[in-house]
Amino acid sequence: MDMKFFSSSILKEEPIDFNEIEDEIERKHYENLLQKSFNQILDAENIIILAGSGTSLAFNRKGEEYIAPSMGNLWESCQHMNPFNFDDIKNITKYDQFAAVKINKDGKPEKESNIELLLSRCDTFISLQTLAEDESQKLGKFVVDAKNKILEETNFIGKLTGLEERWKHHEKLLRVLGKRQPKQKRLKLFTTNYDLAFETAASNTGMIVIDGFEYGRPYRFNPAWFHYDIVHKVQTSDKANSYLPNVFHLYKIHGSVDWIKTEQGVQKRISDSQKGEPVIIYPSSTKYQSSYESPYLDMMASFLEAVQKPKTAILCLGFGFNDKHINNAIIMALRTNPELLLMVGTRSLFAEQSSFNEGIKTLLMRAVEAGDSRISLIDSDFATFVDKLPERNKPTPEEEIFQLFQKLNVGGNTDE
Repeated sequence: MDMKFFSSSILKEEPIDFNEIEDEIERKHYENLLQKSFNQILDAENIIILAGSGTSLAFNRKGEEYIAPSMGNLWESCQHMNPFNFDDIKNITKYDQFAAVKINKDGKPEKESNIELLLSRCDTFISLQTLAEDESQKLGKFVVDAKNKILEETNFIGKLTGLEERWKHHEKLLRVLGKRQPKQKRLKLFTTNYDLAFETAASNTGMIVIDGFEYGRPYRFNPAWFHYDIVHKVQTSDKANSYLPNVFHLYKIHGSVDWIKTEQGVQKRISDSQKGEPVIIYPSSTKYQSSYESPYLDMMASFLEAVQKPKTAILCLGFGFNDKHINNAIIMALRTNPELLLMVGTRSLFAEQSSFNEGIKTLLMRAVEAGDSRISLIDSDFATFVDKLPERNKPTPEEEIFQLFQKLNVGGNTDE
């Protein structure tokens, strides 16, 4: 099992690496502690998932062309649009003076390829209006082209056609955490990803998504929909109504590939003929300013409210804590909400060099070392993490029938 685990329950000053445990009794002991941490999360009255890019990178396979882009892939895609122009953009924005230095595969230092930093530098120089007109125009065009390229790269769901097995981890996550007991609140899934992975996984498993958009055309955004719910109405008795178990709330904090801004408000794009500006917070320093505009403000307001509620568990998956406004909300909740549980499951969490926020990692590890039993830290990729989640919900007869016919109709045509 390629996983490292760190919590106050293991009574050690460093994470447990399951790959290094040879004694079966010792391994079983730590696996039980890990399962106990999972069960504490599952038993919480309120569960919040915060999903980052690591959840989408699970669609990729080693040695194959990527499907979901990493930040490094986005850098390369923007670079390949026009390599000579890309070098000009770096020189104009003095990128190399601000880029961090990392050690490459050959053991030599080199400047880090950080598309977020480059776009931030572009935004800064454009706003200062100190450049010559031709340089200013060049930066402006690059920003527009780069944003369109990022939108194109992150709209990758169509590439997964015929690769149904790659959905199993997203689907299991929703099955395990999305179906709640009557005494528990609806799952709230917040994601910084633009893609349609969770919406598609929900459709694959028969889950219903409440995402703040109206159910009737033209599918306008209306945050009031987060306050509505869906019940199963039994015709024989009005008193027999019950909440549907397969409903969860989805909040896309940075926007979505299928959102557009029109004169009638923010809508979902359902056809290529619909015209409108993409509703996405692109990776740059201006994302913090943009988060104070609707619909992003509505999403963040919901997040701030959710993390302060008692008996709440936050599950951070594939999230590197590189968004200040989100980080501040979680750290403040840890300081002020004694009933809050926090579990972080991210690849390379304990590595010396990783994309995980170093300051946040140090803070969380020190809190665990000091005996804070609310925090659990797990170093693993998304697939390994989800594989370890205990499935405690039995499928209903309706779900079993749904899954059966989904499998029977894969690649088939009912008209034939």
